[in-house]
Amino acid sequence: MISHAGPDSKAGVRPVLFLVMAVCSAATVANVYLAQPLLALIAHGFGTAPAAAGIVVTCAQLGYAAGILFLVPLGDVRRRRPLLMILLSATVVALLLAVVAPALSMLAAATALIGGVTVIPQVLVPLAAELAPPDRRASVVANVQIGLMTGIVGSRVIGGAVGELLGWRAVYLLAAVLTAATGALTVALLPGEERRADTTGYGRLLVSLPRLLRSEPALAQSCLLHAALFGAYTATWTTLVLVLTHAPYNFSSAVAGLFGLLGLAGAVAAPWAGRFIDRRGALPVIMAAHCLMLVSAAAYAFGATALIPMITAIVLANIAVQWSQIANQARIFAYLPDARSRANTVYMVAVFLSGALCAALAGLCYSANGWGGVCALQAGLAFIGFAVVPWARRFEKQGES
Repeated sequence: MISHAGPDSKAGVRPVLFLVMAVCSAATVANVYLAQPLLALIAHGFGTAPAAAGIVVTCAQLGYAAGILFLVPLGDVRRRRPLLMILLSATVVALLLAVVAPALSMLAAATALIGGVTVIPQVLVPLAAELAPPDRRASVVANVQIGLMTGIVGSRVIGGAVGELLGWRAVYLLAAVLTAATGALTVALLPGEERRADTTGYGRLLVSLPRLLRSEPALAQSCLLHAALFGAYTATWTTLVLVLTHAPYNFSSAVAGLFGLLGLAGAVAAPWAGRFIDRRGALPVIMAAHCLMLVSAAAYAFGATALIPMITAIVLANIAVQWSQIANQARIFAYLPDARSRANTVYMVAVFLSGALCAALAGLCYSANGWGGVCALQAGLAFIGFAVVPWARRFEKQGES
């Protein structure tokens, strides 16, 4: 049972706050992925090739990674209500800049800014863990994660539909409205917060990040565990479209994109994981996630020529990555109650780097060994958990003794 942190729930928290946080997380994380289903429309609007329009997606992702690194740590030393108000205001302004962008280069710059300031979910997740009762912390984190997953999937489905109907600029305008509405409601429901006692300067705050990773075994363990699992998930997910759009499937890109809806399986399974972690601890769920990812790799291999194993593999992989995310975040929030925002920054940067590296490795594996090579890469990464979990278990036993 994870109970190393003392009670830190705040008085005045309304039960509906956590639901609103999940909705706000969904609305704001969607901003990072808005361009993905709109590339053809954006390219047509500016008279460029779809490949050239891809720079918009790249800029949004790079901006988001930079925002996590440079802005999220402020959650440990600044009051969250004013911080969230600044981030929300900046996000709305950046979205409106995208709406009126006169050229592709200006849209790319706007999406980089959108990604950088719309790190609101990564501020809300540690805050939700802080405000939740200790015996419900993992369940609360799971609910916010459901919002994140729903926002990512919804941005691709709803964004594409709205874009086809009203144009890509309308999608960014709608996103600005949703961000402002859900953000304002979240801020209004937040309980009062005293001035933070920590007066660490910004430079020292950033310098403390690598030191935190070196000095906190629980953080290092969870970074390794989820980075490996997310890398395994990314490896097959990024090359999956190459399988679905060629023989024997020969699906169109639009049909292949609908397989992304299977990602909602992770959101459906998330509440169970949160409740289990609150009762029994994170490590059993982490181990189960790595086992599911191994089974998924095998199903993916059979899925090269059969649709049912392919669907099974996608569902299992999405459940595994959600369970791992919830369990590892709940674990680091319990062990580092005074540095949750910085711990979340280190954790998410490690995960992003792993995803980028494994996406590149997957491309090389696919070129050299086909889909089977990518499945083997997923399995190999999933096996890392079987080496790290015993280390984590020893660490937890030492803390209990």
